[in-house]
Amino acid sequence: MKKIGFIGYGLRSETMMKAFTGAGLPLAPAAVADPRLETLQPQLARDGRFADTRYYADAEEMLDREALDAVFIGTRCGLHARYAALVMERGLPLFLEKPVCIDEAQYARLLAAPPAQRGRVMVSFPLHVTCIVQEMKRLVDSGALGDVVSVQAVNNVPYGGVYYHSWYRDAALTGGLFLQKSTHDIDYITHILGKRPVSVAALTSKMYFKGNKPAGLHCPDCPEYRTCPESSFVVEHRRKEEPSGELCCFARDTGNEDGASVIFTTESGMLISYNQNFVVKKSAGRRGARLIGTEGSAEFDFYTAEIRVDRYLSPQTVTHKFNFPAGMHFGGDEMLALDFLRVLDGGEARSDLSAGLVSAASCLAARQADAEGRFLSIEY
Repeated sequence: MKKIGFIGYGLRSETMMKAFTGAGLPLAPAAVADPRLETLQPQLARDGRFADTRYYADAEEMLDREALDAVFIGTRCGLHARYAALVMERGLPLFLEKPVCIDEAQYARLLAAPPAQRGRVMVSFPLHVTCIVQEMKRLVDSGALGDVVSVQAVNNVPYGGVYYHSWYRDAALTGGLFLQKSTHDIDYITHILGKRPVSVAALTSKMYFKGNKPAGLHCPDCPEYRTCPESSFVVEHRRKEEPSGELCCFARDTGNEDGASVIFTTESGMLISYNQNFVVKKSAGRRGARLIGTEGSAEFDFYTAEIRVDRYLSPQTVTHKFNFPAGMHFGGDEMLALDFLRVLDGGEARSDLSAGLVSAASCLAARQADAEGRFLSIEY
């Protein structure tokens, strides 16, 4: 049984612990470091998997005192890089939540990690390892599309309220929505193409999640609690969805844009267009890309679980339907769990620290390009 230590045990750590258990991984939560011990420890005590777990308020103390086989970092985003550096200094296998960093200084710290350690870091990019992305990569690598000359990607997020109702609205904690959302999409596009972006232009807009309600207002304290289309009451009782928080998303302090368009270029001159939007609801959700080649094109969407391939010469259209395993991220979490077992056994991660750094550099450059209103080179 491998002993794993958790630095931060929140929703994402809990989700992946379920994935580890579901995949039959021989992992035991030997230690948890989290400043919320008073509330967290009684909750986990009801779970038999944590019967022998030791708890720490300080992550460095845990790393110094425990003989661990691996570490999972599931803190808030701004702490990922700091703790990742500490774990890598000890040479331990690491499961690192995305984004790997939220600013340039953190990026530089991770870039200094020993190359031999990068492959032992599993970055939480579940879309990277899904069966539908792997099939798209196989299509491209096989030459079935000819030379890929353009990519058109979209992410219309049907659960976008979480980025305005909760702590995710604070860019100081998250690094902003490029690092929160498009980090996944840049990663899977880079993976499919085998090419990384070298320059970027970006524009953001805030068209819906804005307003003049008082800063700090909570939904239950608002006179429009039962009528506002985004209130936690309406979300739960009329839209029949789980509320993602109770901070007013039409207040002066909502933060976060609600739409963005980005153009990346690669070294070959190929254009990658990417658009993300956080206003859509329910079945309007879309996430995927169309890859246009010289002999055919292919497009896929995670929500429909389909790939459509259009060939030019034969004329022929083929649709591939996928059945994603149960769980989050279209079956990607389960594949991440199995990949992490390979890392623990001495192998290398498919979505490793190098992939995390490529995505982070692209997102940081996109954020800066939007702020400065110009095309920027991406510095790796």
